[in-house]
Amino acid sequence: MPERHIVVVGGGISGLSAAYHLTKQAKRESISLRVTLVERENLWGGKIRTVREDGFVVEGGPDTFVTVKPWALELCRELGLWERLLPTNPHARRVFILWRGKLHLLPHGFLTFSPDLRGLFETDLLSWKGKLRVALGILLPKPNWDEDVSVSAFLGYYLGTEMTERVIAPLMAGVYGGDIRQLSARMTLPTLWQIAKLHRNLAWASLVRSLRRKLQRQSSNSQPSSYFMTLKSGLGELVETILASLSEVNLVQGREAFQLRRDSESGRLIVTLDDGSQLAADAVILATPAWSAANLLKPLDANLTDELFSIPHTHAITVSLSFDRSQVSHPLNGSGFLVAPEDQRESLLLACTWTSSKFPPRAPQGKVLLRAFVNKWVEMDDSELVNAIVEALRPLLGIKGEPERSWVFRWENAMPQYTVGHAKKVVRINERLKGLHKVFLAGNYLTGIGIPDCIRSGREAAEKAIRAILRGNSS
Repeated sequence: MPERHIVVVGGGISGLSAAYHLTKQAKRESISLRVTLVERENLWGGKIRTVREDGFVVEGGPDTFVTVKPWALELCRELGLWERLLPTNPHARRVFILWRGKLHLLPHGFLTFSPDLRGLFETDLLSWKGKLRVALGILLPKPNWDEDVSVSAFLGYYLGTEMTERVIAPLMAGVYGGDIRQLSARMTLPTLWQIAKLHRNLAWASLVRSLRRKLQRQSSNSQPSSYFMTLKSGLGELVETILASLSEVNLVQGREAFQLRRDSESGRLIVTLDDGSQLAADAVILATPAWSAANLLKPLDANLTDELFSIPHTHAITVSLSFDRSQVSHPLNGSGFLVAPEDQRESLLLACTWTSSKFPPRAPQGKVLLRAFVNKWVEMDDSELVNAIVEALRPLLGIKGEPERSWVFRWENAMPQYTVGHAKKVVRINERLKGLHKVFLAGNYLTGIGIPDCIRSGREAAEKAIRAILRGNSS
């Protein structure tokens, strides 16, 4: 077979995964394949942005990945990073909720939407009426969940308004940066959605599931494994290691793909870059944000472009701050706090991670590293924003003086919103893709926003592209 050429557009973790798996599969199947990876920014990794300064490891984007989805762990093992994995501090797994100006401990089971009866009745986050409403959820009849519904409607049915607004809303906002009245239960809570479909009562089935897991741990005398992992030098270490493995890939950095068309004579795909150069490809993987993929696909399928443009996104801003330990009186005995919606109206805070507690190696001895998430897009300059965040944190954490260092990261249109009906939208997108022949999508806007899902989407796109060029048509 003559040499084939696949172009991957987008050098975030999805595109890096696609390029890595293309080269890996080509070698395994003895395919003569040339791969080009194009990234418009001067940095690789997309939203993964790790800064290392004087003993601090600061993440501008994601700081962990979940371990219940295997794809990130599998890739770390393949890349020789297994010994570099860093779990969350087992002594700092407590999470707090900021509600009515005070930090309230979140019962452990609530983090995974698993009933924690003791925690439920001990928490001061809920009134007795709210607690009783949660408990009564196990008696409710099974509703008809055939159609997608919002997270608010789905969990509100079983847990009641108080639990949904004071606990579920900040938890979901911390992951998706979205409104539970709009987020799709089917897409954002797929495990709970399936349990609700299979069992008579979600609350009862979840309680049984939680007790079963607890008994299994007790019988095996094992400790619960970490739900989150990172790497010792930050998630940038994953990006750097993937790049080091791509020695045979043509890496094009600082160039934007601004046009994608099909050559009428050869049938090959032509990717035109912003410097006028053209890349002729046998297949193309678009591992860009949805809106960027939409612009590139417009000449090929206007309906597909409309579907991609219809996926809403929210902005994100993170502010990391370092202090001497003597400046912070709070014990920081947890991983951080989330902010209830009613408190967000009074503050810029969406959440705050106590990074030096969650991952002690992230800061030098005797220093505190905090990371605040801003709940709205603001036009303040960095110094104004830092001052506003410090003043919001000061009474909560007993902060004296000013931060020794600060880092601000702004991400426009960073968080795709899986709103009600998103699953059907993904089906329509995949149907339209079948007619494009050898064009594939990867990214966080389809079926999962976290790092493991991005790695999976890149791998799946690579597998489809390889199959397509081997068959001479689309998969």
